[in-house]
Amino acid sequence: MRAGEGPGLSELLQAVFPDLAGNARPETVRDLMVAAGSIYYAFNSPERRKIEASVSDLLGPGERAEATTRKVFAHILEHYFEKLLVANRSRGFIDSFVEKRVATLGLESLDAALARGRGAIAVTAHWGAVELIPSVLLQRGYPVSIVLEARTVRLRKSLERLAAGSGVELIIASRGDRVLERIFEALRIGRVLVTQVDEVDAWRRRMSRTIRLFGKSLYFDHSLDFIAKRSGAASVGIFCRRSRGLRYELSCEEIALDPAAEDVAVKAMRLWERRTIEEPEQWYQWKKWGDMKVEA
Repeated sequence: MRAGEGPGLSELLQAVFPDLAGNARPETVRDLMVAAGSIYYAFNSPERRKIEASVSDLLGPGERAEATTRKVFAHILEHYFEKLLVANRSRGFIDSFVEKRVATLGLESLDAALARGRGAIAVTAHWGAVELIPSVLLQRGYPVSIVLEARTVRLRKSLERLAAGSGVELIIASRGDRVLERIFEALRIGRVLVTQVDEVDAWRRRMSRTIRLFGKSLYFDHSLDFIAKRSGAASVGIFCRRSRGLRYELSCEEIALDPAAEDVAVKAMRLWERRTIEEPEQWYQWKKWGDMKVEA
C-alpha cells in the first residue's frame, strides 16, 4: 500500500526509524516520528500548504476544515508509524499487538462473502490504520493476499521477510509480479484480496468515466468491477479507525455479495466517501486529491 504523502517525508522516516521501530516501545516510536514529521512540515511549507488547500477544497472553507487540518498531519505521521511497525517487528509481536489493541466489528460479512466459495475482495482506502488490516485478518485466521507497492527497496524487503511463511501473499507489480493473474488465482482458491479503492496512481483516468463524490466530479476507474465480475468474488468494505492510546477499531460491511447484480466500484467509492466525510482526518491521500478531480 503506497503512502500518499510525498517521497521526501517517506524516505526521511524510512531512513531514520526502522531500527527504532523494530526495538523501542511503540508509543516512543510513534511520538518521535510525529515530532520528526512536524519538523519536516515546518520546513516544507509548499507541501504543507498543498495538503491544507486539499482539506479546504474537499470539506469547503470554514471551521470544520480548519479543525480537520490540525489533525490531518498527525494522522499522516501515524500512518508511517504503523507502516514501519508492521515492517520491522516480528510476526509474533504484531500478532500480539493487534490482538490486544484492535477491536473488530462485522467480520460476519467477510465470512458470508467467503462462504460463496469464490474468495472475497476486501476494499479499503488510504484511511485510518490501513497497514494493520492484513495483520488483523491474518491473526483472525483469514488467508490474505495484498496488492501493494513499497516506496523503498528496504521497506519492500522488510515486508517480504515478514510475509514469508505467514500466510500473507504480497502482489507487487514493481518486482515483476503478474498482478491480474495473481489476483484471480488468489480469489479462485478462496483467499481474501485486500485492495484500495482510492489508489489514484493506478487509475485509468478518462473524461468519459467520472463519478460525483464529495460534491466534485472525480475520475472513476472500473478495475474493481472487472475483477469482481470476472472472478465472481463477493466484496466487503474494511476500514480500521484510529483512536487514542494506540487503539483501533476494524469494521467490516457488505458491498456486494453478488457482483453480477451490483455496481461494485461505485458502491465501494461511495463507502470511501462516507467514511472520509465522517472522519476526514483519518484519510491521508491529500496530496493526490488534485489528481482525482476532473476539474483539476
